[in-house]
Amino acid sequence: MAEETDRVGRGSVVPSDSKLILNVRLILGGYEACARFREMSKQTPKQEAKEEMAKAASFRPVGLSISSFFYLLSGIYYLAFPIVAADPTVWPLYVIGGASLLGSFGVFKMARWGLWLGLLLFPLQIVAPAFTLLTVLSYPGVWQQPIAIAFVASLFVLMFFASLTFLLVLDKRRSLN
Repeated sequence: MAEETDRVGRGSVVPSDSKLILNVRLILGGYEACARFREMSKQTPKQEAKEEMAKAASFRPVGLSISSFFYLLSGIYYLAFPIVAADPTVWPLYVIGGASLLGSFGVFKMARWGLWLGLLLFPLQIVAPAFTLLTVLSYPGVWQQPIAIAFVASLFVLMFFASLTFLLVLDKRRSLN
């Protein structure tokens, strides 16, 4: 019995480590519980927090992947439209398209600047198609031409993508570095 206990102070008896482990094993229900207790006692709270942060940083949230893809598509759309329309006077679309591609890269890399660029692009990506939509719908007979209908539908899709990416990036902003 003297080997299993340590004397501390004036006659008080404190159980040794083996006695404590035996008590925990009996209370928690067997050797497996004792093994889990040993593993838990080896880790400090700081180690657990670091492990959780490493696990969280090792994967990309699905919302950010979707946002990056939508920024890429809208950037291509804004860059391709002036070329297809053969109208060099719509140079702001080149700026929005280039910024969308850059924002797509930033969100894909989960960088903080990608978040800010994506959030700053939202008003531009809503206002540009909205004004274009108002202009196109003012022309008479626009609903009889299949290409005009496809163009109007693409503007609605573009505004939907912009709204969705804004909400997804805003929701996952804590995941970005």
